Amino acid sequence: MEECIPTQRHSRDYLVKFPEELLVDNLGNHMLFAAERLRGTRPQARNLLCSLELVRTVLREQSLSQPGSYPEPVRAVLIQFDRLFAEFELSYVSSLVAVKSPEEIYRQQEIIVLFCETVERALRLGYLTQEMIDGYEPLLMFTIPRLAII
Repeated sequence: MEECIPTQRHSRDYLVKFPEELLVDNLGNHMLFAAERLRGTRPQARNLLCSLELVRTVLREQSLSQPGSYPEPVRAVLIQFDRLFAEFELSYVSSLVAVKSPEEIYRQQEIIVLFCETVERALRLGYLTQEMIDGYEPLLMFTIPRLAII
């Protein structure tokens, strides 16, 4: 898919919501294994595996007739599979661990920006020193939120 449809892949922006311990190189293989395990009970998993079978069939036919080229039917089944895979991946991981909503991530980013701006202003006004920040002063952990509130 990276070679054939690199610019048409379904967005994976939701990956920032996942805990880092889940973001391993073989997460895709885990997803396909989970889909196989859930085939009988989950329509989403069933759709993903049906799409995978279609991709395998189309790629097999393509490799026998014109290896190395990716005509529109191949691209179409890869795009469909990629979309279903992304939807299943998000659904599956969300069922295993708490995944932050986009609103929660946005609020967290706003707080981070507020604290960064607070530290920048406190340094400029002389409330903090760079040495305090570099030395991870414990007092700083209480001071930054209080300065942000003010």
